[in-house]
Amino acid sequence: MTDHPTLERPSTAWLRQLCTAAAVGLVLCGAAQAHNVWLEADAQGGYVMQFGGHDGQLEAFDPAKLQRVHAYDLRGRSVPTEVQRLPDGIRVKPDAKAALIAVELDNGYFSGSADKHAEMKPLPMDQNPGAVRGVHARKFHKTVVQWGALLQRPLGQMFEVVPQQGKAPHAGQALRLLVLLNGKPQPGVRLSWGEHGSPVSTDAQGLATVVPTAGTNTLQAILRVPVTGDAKTTENSYEYLLRFAVH
Repeated sequence: MTDHPTLERPSTAWLRQLCTAAAVGLVLCGAAQAHNVWLEADAQGGYVMQFGGHDGQLEAFDPAKLQRVHAYDLRGRSVPTEVQRLPDGIRVKPDAKAALIAVELDNGYFSGSADKHAEMKPLPMDQNPGAVRGVHARKFHKTVVQWGALLQRPLGQMFEVVPQQGKAPHAGQALRLLVLLNGKPQPGVRLSWGEHGSPVSTDAQGLATVVPTAGTNTLQAILRVPVTGDAKTTENSYEYLLRFAVH
C-alpha cells in the first residue's frame, strides 16, 4: 500500500508511441498540442533527439530551441557530451561513463483567438494581433542509462521528475517519484504511461507512485500554469518525459 497516487502501466505492450494530450484530457489546439523531446539510442552508442509525439508523429524542430544537453556519471559528475547537428536532426554522443542524460528545450510561444479549435500561431500574443490566449511551451527529458544514487538528486531543471530510489526498478513493483517546479515540490502534476490507463496526479508533497513493466518505460508529466499580467502569454506549459528500461 502507498499513501501516494499510484499509476500502473498497462502490460499489453511496451510503449512505442508517446502519449497524446488527449489521453490525459489536456488538449491544446493546433501548434501548441502536447509535444515532447526525447532520445532514442542508435547503433553507434549515441542517441538521436526526437521531437513530436502528438498522434505518434515526429516533427522537425529549430535547433536554436535546444537549451541544454548534459550527461552525468554514477557519482553525479558532469561528463563530456557531443551534440552533433545533422541535416536530418540532432545526435547526442555522451561519454562512455554517462549514467544519465538530461535535455531542456524551450519550444517558444504560441497564441490564438478565443476559439479553442482554431490553430495557434507560433508567436507571442503581443506579436499576433487579435490573440487573446497564449502558451509558453517548455520541454524537459531524462534518459536513464544506468541506475544509481544520482537519480535521487535533482539536477536543477526548471520542471523535473526525480525518482525516489537509486536502485533499478523491477517490473510490477512501485516506483515513487517527486515532481519539482523551480526546485519546489509541485502538487497536481499529471503523470501518464502513454495512451493507456488513467493518469494520476502528484499529491500535496509533489509525490506520486507508478508501476513500470518490463521493457522501455516512457513516463510523461504535464503541468499547465495560468499566467496573468504578461503581454506574451496566458499560460506556461511544462512537459516532461522520463525514459528508462526495466528488465
